[in-house]
Amino acid sequence: MADFDYVIVGGGSAGCVLANRLTEDGRNRVLLLEAGGSDASLLVRVPAAIVKLIGNPRYDWGFSVEPDPTRKGRSDYWPAGRVLGGSSSINGMLYVRGARGDFDQWAAAGNAGWAFADIEHCFRKLEACAFTAGKERGRDGPQVIDSLRTVHPLAATFTAAARAAGLPDNPDYNGESQEGIGPPQLTQKRGRRWSAADGYLRPAKSRANLTVLTRAQATGIVFEGRRAVGVRYVRKGREEVARAGREVVLSAGALQSPKLLMLSGIGPAEHLAEHGIAPLIDQGHVGANLMEHPSSQLSFAVDTRTFNQEINSARVAFHGLNWLVRRRGPATSPYPHAVGFFRSGEGVNRPDIQLMFGPFGFELTSQGVTPSKKPTVTIVIGLSYARSSGRLSLRSGDWREPPRIALDMLSDPRDVADLTAASRFARDIMRQGAIAPHVRGEIAPGSEVRSDDEWEDYLRRTTDPTYHPVATCRMAPGADEGVVDPRLRVHGAMGLRVVDASVFPAHVSGNTNGAVMMVAERAAEFILADRG
Repeated sequence: MADFDYVIVGGGSAGCVLANRLTEDGRNRVLLLEAGGSDASLLVRVPAAIVKLIGNPRYDWGFSVEPDPTRKGRSDYWPAGRVLGGSSSINGMLYVRGARGDFDQWAAAGNAGWAFADIEHCFRKLEACAFTAGKERGRDGPQVIDSLRTVHPLAATFTAAARAAGLPDNPDYNGESQEGIGPPQLTQKRGRRWSAADGYLRPAKSRANLTVLTRAQATGIVFEGRRAVGVRYVRKGREEVARAGREVVLSAGALQSPKLLMLSGIGPAEHLAEHGIAPLIDQGHVGANLMEHPSSQLSFAVDTRTFNQEINSARVAFHGLNWLVRRRGPATSPYPHAVGFFRSGEGVNRPDIQLMFGPFGFELTSQGVTPSKKPTVTIVIGLSYARSSGRLSLRSGDWREPPRIALDMLSDPRDVADLTAASRFARDIMRQGAIAPHVRGEIAPGSEVRSDDEWEDYLRRTTDPTYHPVATCRMAPGADEGVVDPRLRVHGAMGLRVVDASVFPAHVSGNTNGAVMMVAERAAEFILADRG
C-alpha cells in the first residue's frame, strides 16, 4: 500500500495551495516535501528584511545564470525561495493577477479551461482583499492582499507626474483594466509579509491527513513503466522513497521542476544521454522556452530623504520598534510605492510594460541587497511580453548540481527597442512639473544617454532579470508543443502533474506569484475532480 495518495514536491506558493486544497477532502493522504526549512523567522515576517533574505542560503537557493552573450557576457545572481512558502517568503510581495487577455491567449493556444472567464473564480477564491475593491475581487480567501501602510511622500508626487505624462489613474490594476498608474497591492497583512505558507499551509498543518517534511530534497521521480509511483528524496543524509498511490505533483518552480523531470528521464533524449540518464520520455520542451521579464532601471538623486537611508542609518532600531508595536514605518515597505502598466508605443493593443517607482536606491549582488547611502529614487521598467527566450538544462546527472540557466535575455532586438521606448517615457515622467523640482540629477543611465545606440549600450550592460521565470514545462494540448496538457498532466506519463510557473504557456503581465496561486487553485480542482 502506498504511503500517501499525493506527494507534492515543493512547499512554495503552488505547493502550499495544493496541500491545503487537497487535504480539505479527508480521504486524501498528502505529503509535502520542502527542501528548505521553516519560515518562522522575523526576517521573513518583516517586509524590509528582504535585504537580509536575498543571498542568505538558509532561505535562498542562490542560483547563478550563465554569461549572457546578448548582455555583454553578464552573469546574474538569481534568488529563489528555499523555505516554506518558497519565493512568496522572500519576494517583493507585489500582487498582480496579470492582464485578462493573458489568460484568453492561453486558451486560444488550445488550452481549454484557461480563459479568464474560466479562471477568474480562482483568483477570487484565493484573495482576501483588505482594501476597498470592486465585486470582481475576492474578500474571503486565504491570501491577504493589503495596501502599503507607510507610503513615501514622493509616491503621490510621482503618480501626479505620471498622470501629467499621459498615464490614467488606476486605483486597482487587478480590476477591470490593468492600464494606468496607482498604488501597489501587496501580499501583506497589516504591515507584515503574508506568504502562501501563512495563508494556505499554516491553517492546514494540523490536519491528520497532511504530512509536511522540511529539509527534504527531492532527487527524482520513481516510475513503474511510465506511471509515477513515488519520489526519491534525501533528508538528514539518508535517501528515502515516498510512495504515491494516486499522483506525484511537481511544484518545485520553473527552475527546479524541469530539472527533476530530466533527472527522472523526461526531457530531450540526447541531452539526457549526455549525462548518463536513460530517457523514459523524449520531450524536447522540458527546460526550453525559458521566458523572463527583462527589466531596466533609471535612478535619480532627489532632495528628500528616502528609505534606503533609513535602512542604513542609526534609526534602524527605531524603525524596528515601530514595526513591532505599530506595524508602521519603512520596515513595512517593499520596493514599489507606485505601480503602472502602459503601452510601449502606438499600435500596441494592450499594456506591455510594467513600471514600478520606489523611494530606494540599491544594488543586488550575491551578498544580498546593498542600499545606497544618498537620497535616491528608482524606476524599474519591466517588459511583460519579451520575445527573447532561453533554456534551462542539466550540468550533470548529479541531483546536487544546480541547473544551467541560459537566459539570452535580449536576443530579439525588438525587446531592446521596447525597453528603450519605455525607459524614455519613464525619464519623461521625471521631467514633469510635479516631481521635477525634487530631482537633483539622473544617476542612471545619466542624462548623456540619448540616442538609440546609447540606450542599447546601456540596456545590454545593465538589463536585469526580474526573477519571474516561466514556461520551462509549458502547457499545450499536444506533446509536440509542450510538456503538460491543459489539466497539467505530463504528456506520455501517468500519475504525474506539474503545477507551478513552469506550466505557463506564455508570460503574464506583471509579477507572477498571483498567477501561480491561481494555477494551483485550478489544478486542485482538476485533481479532486479526477479523483471522483
